[in-house]
Amino acid sequence: MRWIIASLALTLACAGLAAQDPADRGQIKPTVEAKPDAEAKPEAKTGIQFVHDFAEAQKTAEEKKLKLFVVFSTSWCGPCKKLAAEVWSKDEVALRVGKDFVAAYVDGDKDKATCRKYEVSAYPTIVLANADGSLISKEVGTGGRFTAEAWIDWIDKQLGGSDRLAGIIKAAADKPNDAAAQRAVADQLYSAGRKKEAAEYYAKAEKLLEDELLLIKLRKAEAMMDRAKSSPEVSELLNEVIPKLIAKKDERVVAITLNFANQVGRLAGKDNDPKRARQMMLDLIAAFPEHKQMVEFRCQAGMYAHMAGDNEVGLAEMRKIAEDYKDSTDETTKIWVDRCKRFIATIEGGGKYR
Repeated sequence: MRWIIASLALTLACAGLAAQDPADRGQIKPTVEAKPDAEAKPEAKTGIQFVHDFAEAQKTAEEKKLKLFVVFSTSWCGPCKKLAAEVWSKDEVALRVGKDFVAAYVDGDKDKATCRKYEVSAYPTIVLANADGSLISKEVGTGGRFTAEAWIDWIDKQLGGSDRLAGIIKAAADKPNDAAAQRAVADQLYSAGRKKEAAEYYAKAEKLLEDELLLIKLRKAEAMMDRAKSSPEVSELLNEVIPKLIAKKDERVVAITLNFANQVGRLAGKDNDPKRARQMMLDLIAAFPEHKQMVEFRCQAGMYAHMAGDNEVGLAEMRKIAEDYKDSTDETTKIWVDRCKRFIATIEGGGKYR
């Protein structure tokens, strides 16, 4: 009986030990180390990494011998946000920009100085510039470009256009009087958004075209005077052309002015106007003080003064001419001095010189 009881107790003891937690049995509970969460890796940067300080970007561009890709934007500009999300965030456009540029972001509400430098007043405005800050190209607005490919193409065209522009500028410099060459530069600058510089070249082209048109009108007037000196059309043409050419000090005006003054002062019959003819001579004297025909200008002016009824002025001017050129050995000058002396003798004798 005792044996049965002992066996039963032993069985119960073993069952109790089996039900206990191993740790309660004096065993070390195997420790299962929890795997640490994978370290949060910083998110890979994508898209263009802008420098938000223009001066710093320019300094970096100078050091690395790169150009500047400058985005002028604001926090409230809708198209700017669209470009940031759909274009500047793309790796392909970042690679293209990084190849040749340091990218700068300019907040138009904060960096007013840089906005003034590039005359930015609308957003977005994209500027390509050399490291020294000089403008290569400028685009106001998006131009409808909202893909990386479109802006990559734009960048390539602007840089290619910059190379072409250099050649066009050299050609214009080699042909400073060629209006077409100046306009070609202006057109290229305009297409690059460099409108201030474009305006300067357009002004050069305009001036050259005006000069060319002026010469055409002069030649037309000369041709018409051969057959219709008193034509109102000729007078109208010369009244326009002569003052402009004299203002330019263009010596091509001399012959036509002498011819026209003779028509106005002597040959226009009852409509002649010697005062006006005299003024033409005075204009020539002022415009061409060293001209080889100066003695003629002065003599004609004196004669027109006399014809206008101002004998004292005419006589005084003729006496001065005779004195100033008395020692001249030039044959043409001698002829005019002799004419002045005959004029003086006629007026002093109470006559009228014609």
